[in-house]
Amino acid sequence: MTPESLELSIFTGRLVIAVTALTHSLLATFIVGASLIGAVTATLHILTGRTWYRRLAHMIAFALVLTTATISFFGVLFVIALNVFWPRFWHQLFQVMFWLFLLEAALFLCEAFFAYAWFYLWQWGESGWRRLVHLSFIWIAAGSSLAAMFLIDVTASYMVTPVPLDSGWENIFNPTMIHLDLHRWFGNLTWAGFAMSGICAIGLYRAQNSQDYAFYLKAGTYCFAIGFGALLLMPIIGYQYMLHLRYGQPQAFYAIMLGERSWLFGLIGLTYGLLILLGSFYLTLLIRKTVPSSSSFFTYIVMSLFTIILATAVLALPYNLSHHPLLQELVTQRTFSLGKMQPYKYYALAALVIFGLLNAIYAIRFCTTSFSEIVEHALRQRSRLLPSLLLTLASLTIVVFLAMGWVRESARAVNGYLIYGAITINDEQPTYGLDDNSSKINE
Repeated sequence: MTPESLELSIFTGRLVIAVTALTHSLLATFIVGASLIGAVTATLHILTGRTWYRRLAHMIAFALVLTTATISFFGVLFVIALNVFWPRFWHQLFQVMFWLFLLEAALFLCEAFFAYAWFYLWQWGESGWRRLVHLSFIWIAAGSSLAAMFLIDVTASYMVTPVPLDSGWENIFNPTMIHLDLHRWFGNLTWAGFAMSGICAIGLYRAQNSQDYAFYLKAGTYCFAIGFGALLLMPIIGYQYMLHLRYGQPQAFYAIMLGERSWLFGLIGLTYGLLILLGSFYLTLLIRKTVPSSSSFFTYIVMSLFTIILATAVLALPYNLSHHPLLQELVTQRTFSLGKMQPYKYYALAALVIFGLLNAIYAIRFCTTSFSEIVEHALRQRSRLLPSLLLTLASLTIVVFLAMGWVRESARAVNGYLIYGAITINDEQPTYGLDDNSSKINE
């Protein structure tokens, strides 16, 4: 018996899935990154005895409780939306990945249980042998969330490079799986680090006394350092992912790099460069008063920031102008040579990573010797520029995260596929009951 059609456009179904999936993913990746940061922070408190580590760990615990509760709602909503709007696709995917989905659900329950236990048994685990038991809660939660992410990455990579089509276990190590998982490891740390630094920035705005201000500055800089460090490693792993995508699924690679979604890759490049630029500027503002006037730092940092701006501009330049939504009607030429990935954007990415790393090394050098002086100076100034930069970095991270998810997932759709070689968008037409042609579907 054929179910009654929805009498809706396929665009409606795509929009519903885009909103629910991206929202769910944004929260899920925060949980993965924040649980790992929380585990490390709680461990540092036990090893060093510094109270601000414990206070930050408690903030992270509260954030995990809120996001875990929210993601449960969006996860259920996402599955319902898949059943309603994309039943054939969901049937195929669920059939292949049944055991992986079942294990992922069990791991999520484990993560939720121990994250809640970590937060609600906070006072219980303050002393004695209970401290180590309490610490184990967040490490188990972090391990469970990382394992669950691994299984989800198996599914995400399978849809783009399914080799073979019909076996979930054999698809665990499909051509793009490992590099997608590694890329998301560092992406999650980047997003969670900058997100927590943004939360600390709100605390800086609202701090009523010097103790609170000093804590939020230390905690915000600590989370920023994690996010910024992970950010510098992402292009290296991202290059390896795109290389395997190029040979594993050339159609998807072309759509991302030269085709209909290449303008999104330019947006990602622009946002990435802005993250390096604003992160370097934050480090400069943080240490500038502690750097001796005779130091070469000020000459270097001007050159560094100028190079980062130039590299960001090159990375954002489009190559195929006919696929850029803002330029396709304004120019007559089809391509722009400076927008080629090889060699110009490779040079730009290398410059961003190298100068971002050098800026971080400079900052670490001065912070390790005079961080108390940095905090005292910040207390005297109470500048609103530092928290504003942290909030901006958190916001830009959301943009680059959503753009990365969109460009990867929609690379299948622009070629007419929901799962490469297994199911197409046209296969779902009976669900909607409208006589849309393929060109309208793929717009």
